[in-house]
Amino acid sequence: MRILWLTENYPPRRGGMAQACDRIVSNLRSAGTNVDVVSFAGGGQNIKAVQQQNGRLIHAPAGDNPGHTLNCLFNYLNDPASRQKYDCMVAFGGYLPILALPVFKAWLATKAVTLLRGNDFDLGVFMAQRRAMLADALKASDVTCVLSSDLLTKAANLYPDTNIKVIANGIDAANWQADSSDYQAAAAWKQQNAGDGRLVIGVIGQLKEKKGVTFLLENVLRAGLHDRFKFLLIGDVEEQVQQWLDARAEQLCLVQMPFLDRFELLRWYPVCDYIALPSHYDGMPNVLLEAGALGIPVIAARTGGINEVLPDCQRKLTFYPGNSENCREALWQAAELKPEERAKTGKAFRKHISENFTSTVETRRYLELFASL
Repeated sequence: MRILWLTENYPPRRGGMAQACDRIVSNLRSAGTNVDVVSFAGGGQNIKAVQQQNGRLIHAPAGDNPGHTLNCLFNYLNDPASRQKYDCMVAFGGYLPILALPVFKAWLATKAVTLLRGNDFDLGVFMAQRRAMLADALKASDVTCVLSSDLLTKAANLYPDTNIKVIANGIDAANWQADSSDYQAAAAWKQQNAGDGRLVIGVIGQLKEKKGVTFLLENVLRAGLHDRFKFLLIGDVEEQVQQWLDARAEQLCLVQMPFLDRFELLRWYPVCDYIALPSHYDGMPNVLLEAGALGIPVIAARTGGINEVLPDCQRKLTFYPGNSENCREALWQAAELKPEERAKTGKAFRKHISENFTSTVETRRYLELFASL
């Protein structure tokens, strides 16, 4: 089987979607599937391809003219010198892959799958041009994959004639473990930086308004819990979020760090007593599975895939997205949870993730999907 995979989210691009794309593609290739990845990225003028194990990585410069970008890419794919016969093409989120899918499917005479991620839907359906483009792609897709039944319901109600399936994100828990030196470093950091008994809450990833960062912290202040928590913020910060943080730097106990690569985070996850995921809307963030695989409880909004991943033992630490009263209740629960109860909750969370959200199951389900086409 040979798959053409179009994406705007692939390393060295940063963020959860790029990590997920890399994981899925790597696991499919390891299972024997040939995957040619087209990575749309800025810079350069010419399309370049690098041969990799079980596939190619094709760098396609993405300029200001989408039509020019996609016509040049089709010429490259159709060139007898580099032409391949594809059994299926995949659009993995982003503007250009979704735009290209209906046309490339027809011109390459292949099957098509849209892997619909949160941003493409949550924001796209409220932008007239992108909603029309999304409708075209879903209509042309033989299958559309989403991360949660919540997104399936929303998409199916809006596009009732589409074939939609749920395939959740997965994690290789065996290869995602902090070692003794990580825990020793974490203990030393907490002794030096949170020795006053404050609980450390980590907020990791792209720190945007949609991620609910300011909503969470505002409710910490409103609940009078600012002296109970220390917040470790790791990642790129949206400008308006940074301005909000700067204005309240004297009220909140904050430590900010720049974006870190995934395995660099293993040094910092053990510092956290909780991981916070207060998103107003979201898909199934990698941080959720990473925290769970390490046995760290989460304070989270019950939205999208987050709500479906969390086991029952975590419910008292969750809140309806955007509900301030719910959020403050969850924060009070987190503040009052005894250390042994917190450890018990984390242990149950780790067991739940290791049994139900493995990358092995994720890969098998994708292989079954492509084989069914």
